[in-house]
Amino acid sequence: MSQVQRICPQCADATPLDAQYCPHCGYDTQAGLPMRQSNLPVTLGKAALPVLAGAATLALRAGWKLLNSRLTQPPTLRQAQPPVTKPETRVTEAVPRSRRTVRIRSSWMVGDANGVWKQGTSEHIFDFDE
Repeated sequence: MSQVQRICPQCADATPLDAQYCPHCGYDTQAGLPMRQSNLPVTLGKAALPVLAGAATLALRAGWKLLNSRLTQPPTLRQAQPPVTKPETRVTEAVPRSRRTVRIRSSWMVGDANGVWKQGTSEHIFDFDE
């Protein structure tokens, strides 16, 4: 089987393809070749930016909601109070329970690059017995 060889540009002698320097004249055979660069860090950097921005936005929203909920609570609820013991009472009749209904309505609209818009609404109803 024949070996593939490179011609040295300085002395025109055959050199092995994997040799960096010509064994006859010492010329750097790979000096004229462009340096191979990896695109992986640049690609990861470009892809990581939107992910980091989204994560930071979620963290800020969660922190803001937590802060608002803490600030809107009355001061008596924020402080830990010992539980109040009530005298034990027996109830022989069934006490009617109150009901709570939570209704969530959502509207959405989505557009694509062609200018086509779609919209819709949804409604969820949750009934809680207390």
